[in-house]
Amino acid sequence: MKKLLYIHGFCSSAQTGTVARLRQVLTDCEVHAIDVNHHPAESIKQIEDYVRAHDIDLLIGTSLGGYYVLCADVDCIKVAANPATDPEHMLNQPSMMGHQRYFNPRQDGNWYFDFGPENLLEFRGIAMHITPLTHIICSDHDELLGDNRATCRALVPPERYRETSQIGHRMAPVFSEPHTGDLWLLLNDLLDANDA
Repeated sequence: MKKLLYIHGFCSSAQTGTVARLRQVLTDCEVHAIDVNHHPAESIKQIEDYVRAHDIDLLIGTSLGGYYVLCADVDCIKVAANPATDPEHMLNQPSMMGHQRYFNPRQDGNWYFDFGPENLLEFRGIAMHITPLTHIICSDHDELLGDNRATCRALVPPERYRETSQIGHRMAPVFSEPHTGDLWLLLNDLLDANDA
């Protein structure tokens, strides 16, 4: 059975509804998810260690999680969905500064954290590891990050980049029609190709 690791976005957790939908739709895949945080170096190392320890076949992340996926130095298929490719600037918004509440429960029991300008500086110097196994899918109408398509398109060759109009920033609607959603089809194609 193939193993997939999902990485959530800013203010979220491994308990996000996206994980539940992945498990519902990808029934022949073992879906893993871990809590990461807003400290990039720590989170990326945590992801790399988990991928290696659990022999993950496919690593997928959304938003800030997509950025972490792009930065993870791992030897598996990587899919970044609506990645926050420049978090130092993308997270520098009034609604994302100050005292924050997580959207979902976290394993450590924390519901709150503080995020400020000093945290934005942590993203400087973090390198992306784009490999021949890296894929990106972007919404053509991302209401949270704005139009990030040109940046994403420049990161990977055309055959590893997809755009979709089925979603905005959130991934959940992609899975509302199993077997037809762009992201669902991409994940299945990649998992099937990895079998060959």
